Amino acid sequence: MKRALVLSLFVMLGVGFASSAQLQGEWDTWLKLDISPTFGLNSFYSFLDIQYLTCGWTLEAAALIDDVDGLSHLWFEAYGSLGAFSMWSLAYFDPTTPAFLSFENAAEVSIAGVDLYALFAIQAVGEGFGTGFALGGIGTVGDCRFGVEVTWNLYSYLGYIFDYGLGVVTDWTYLDCGMWNPVWTIGALGVVQSGCDVIFSSITAIAQFPICCADVEVEVAFTCLGFDYLSFTVLGIDIGLDWLKVSKLAITYTLEEKAAAIYFSVVTGDVVCFKPYFSVLYGSGTDEDTVIDGIRLNALTLSCTLGGCEFYWGHIFAPTWTYHFGATGLSLLSSSYADCWWVVDGLYPNEMFGIQCDEDSCCGGLFSFGVNNFFSTTDSDATGIFGWMGTYAELTVGVGSNISLVGAMNLTELNGVEWIAFGVEVAW
Repeated sequence: MKRALVLSLFVMLGVGFASSAQLQGEWDTWLKLDISPTFGLNSFYSFLDIQYLTCGWTLEAAALIDDVDGLSHLWFEAYGSLGAFSMWSLAYFDPTTPAFLSFENAAEVSIAGVDLYALFAIQAVGEGFGTGFALGGIGTVGDCRFGVEVTWNLYSYLGYIFDYGLGVVTDWTYLDCGMWNPVWTIGALGVVQSGCDVIFSSITAIAQFPICCADVEVEVAFTCLGFDYLSFTVLGIDIGLDWLKVSKLAITYTLEEKAAAIYFSVVTGDVVCFKPYFSVLYGSGTDEDTVIDGIRLNALTLSCTLGGCEFYWGHIFAPTWTYHFGATGLSLLSSSYADCWWVVDGLYPNEMFGIQCDEDSCCGGLFSFGVNNFFSTTDSDATGIFGWMGTYAELTVGVGSNISLVGAMNLTELNGVEWIAFGVEVAW
C-alpha cells in the first residue's frame, strides 16, 4: 500500500506539471513475471523524471521505484550557466534507510583559451562521510595541450577530463538493457576517505604535443608521499604496415620500477555490411610482449537494412573472449555491460541473428519490434535443433505522440518461456 501511494504521488505530480510548457519529463513502468520453472513476480520497475527549464537552467528530480524496496533511489540535479560559468550539481539519497549518499558538484569556465574547472563532493564512504574537491585547468597552445589538477581527498579525474571533457563526470549513466535488466549508476565523483579533514591527495599534470609524425603525452603525478609516477606515451605510431598500427607505446617510471607497454591494433578498411573484431596474439599472452604470434578474428557481424527493417547476424569465434551478445541487439558488449548480456543458466551463446523494424503505428506513435535468436556451437547441453539456445523479443506500440506500450518475452531451450514483461512509457 505504501509503495502504491508513493507511485501515485509521483504520477500526479508528473501529470500536473506536464501542463506547463517549461516542464518536461518521462515516466516508465515495467512489470516482469516469471513463467518457468515457477510462476511469480520477477521484478517491478518504475522510473519518473521531471525537468523544469528556466533561465537557462534545468532543475531535475528523479525517482526509481522497485518491487523490493519501493522508493529505492531519489536524486535531484541542477545544471546550466551563470554568466561565463557552466555548473552542475547532484544530490543523491537512499529513501529506504533513509540515508544521504552524495552531493556532487562541478563548475567550468573558459578564459583566454583555458578551460578551468572545479569539483566538489560530500559522499558516504564506509561508515561515515568524506569531503573532497579538485581544481584543474586544460589549455591549448597551437598543436599542444596542457592540463594540471590538484585534488584534496578526491580521486584524480584529469586524465578522463583531458580526453573526454567535463561531461565524463557530470553525466550519470543509465545502462539501458531494455526490459531485460535496467541498471543505474548515479554520480561519478569519488571521495578517498571519510572524515571532516580535507587533506591534500595529489597534483597531476599532462602535456600532449606532436613530435615528428606522432603525438607524445607526458604525465606526472605527486601525492602527499612525494613523487608518484612519470609516464611517457606515444600515440598513433605508424610502422609502415597499413593493417597494423601501434596504437600506444607507454613507459612509466616510479621510484621502485620502470614499466613499458606496447599496444598493437589491427586496422580495417571501410566496411559496408560486415564488421570484424580482431585482436593481436602475443607470445606470452600479455600486452607487454612484443612477440606477435598472429592475428585472431574474435567475431564477425553482419547488418543490412531492407524495407525499413534491419537484419543482422553475428558469430563469436573466440569462446573465452570477454565480449558477449546483448539481449536487445547485435552489439557485442564488454564486461562493463555484463548485466545486458543474454545468458541462460550461466551459459552464453556464440551466434545470433535477429531483425529490428520501426514503423509508424496507427495511433500516431512509433511501432517497433525486435526478435533476436541465440545459438551455441559449444554447449550442447543447453541447445536444441541447430544449436538453438533461446529467443528474446521486444515490442513497442505508440498509442499516441507521447505514450507507448511495451512488451517483451524471453524463451529458452532449457526452460521454455522463462518470463514475460509489459509496461507503459510516457514522455512529455
